[in-house]
Amino acid sequence: SSFAQGATIVLPAVGGIQGCGIPSERALATLEVLKSEHCTLMFADSHTLKALPEPDHLVDLVLRGGVCKIGSGTTFLEETRQYAGITLQTIGSDKS
Repeated sequence: SSFAQGATIVLPAVGGIQGCGIPSERALATLEVLKSEHCTLMFADSHTLKALPEPDHLVDLVLRGGVCKIGSGTTFLEETRQYAGITLQTIGSDKS
């Protein structure tokens, strides 16, 4: 539905990162893109999210929400994660 409203997907350039890379490298690339492209939604895995530094100035971010992949599976879970004052929904296997 966001595409109907003119949304754009931005995938951070991770040139030089081999394979899955080191979470801290992915995190820095992600943070730079979040700021430079004025992203409103973030999709990240749990390793990248844990490695994301808090932004220097929250004013630099216009995030409104997002999703964090916390394991295998495609179920949206009730559990949430926090980053820079926003709530991220989680997706993964429902273990209940």
